[in-house]
Amino acid sequence: MARQIPSDFDINSQDDLDCSETLIRDVLKLQVANWIRFRYAIHVGIEAVHLTSSGTIPEEVKEAYRELGKSHYEVIISLGCSKIALIGILESWRNPLLLRKCLKEFYFHVGCLLDNLARLIYIVNDPNSASAKYQGGKRRGYFVRHWVDWGELPDYPGYRRLKRHKPLFEIRNIRNSLTHSWPCPIYYDKETGQPIWPLAVRKQRDFLWPFDELPAVRRRYRGRRFLLEMMQGDFACVEKLQQDVFGKLVRDIRKFETNYAVKIQ
Repeated sequence: MARQIPSDFDINSQDDLDCSETLIRDVLKLQVANWIRFRYAIHVGIEAVHLTSSGTIPEEVKEAYRELGKSHYEVIISLGCSKIALIGILESWRNPLLLRKCLKEFYFHVGCLLDNLARLIYIVNDPNSASAKYQGGKRRGYFVRHWVDWGELPDYPGYRRLKRHKPLFEIRNIRNSLTHSWPCPIYYDKETGQPIWPLAVRKQRDFLWPFDELPAVRRRYRGRRFLLEMMQGDFACVEKLQQDVFGKLVRDIRKFETNYAVKIQ
């Protein structure tokens, strides 16, 4: 099986992390325990020399192994960047331009985190992940492992409940709206001045323009929530999600080894 994690494994004693990984663990103090365990189990995942087999290892399998390294790194970097964006918005929400800047950055990085988690789940669990390609459409001939995202991730055993967690659909909707459409209107509390978002932002997109469609805006976007509170809840959701997913991936990495008759050493 993959590298055996010692019974006395201490995530805080791992000294081969780079400066960004160390900052995320030691300064931001995010939940990265299972990420570090997965990183150890796959021997970081950046050098295919750590794959062994009694036969010849296909290049596609080596590539898939290296992509475990790429994606698990992108997940933790995205987690750290989204936290920094959240800190930025908590400190600068009174500045409308900085508010919008940090808002987009936050949901962009959260989206990157989700998509790279999906690729990790796919590569580890799918028996054809190393070689499967799209058979039609615009992606015809491209590796599925290069494009699979959270929305199209199959229902692998052990991951169905996590995949179908309602807040994740809403978080992805916000990310897609901010990326591909015009923004949802931001309101401000009369007493505190804090920004408020309509709850519609979690389920809708292509929002009305409050300057010229105000009556319709008032009818359609009645429910509202403090924006900072919403973002803090969304961050807590994805922080716990990646912790849960990496816990399962540590257990399931043996599936990758079994599927391709290799061992990670």
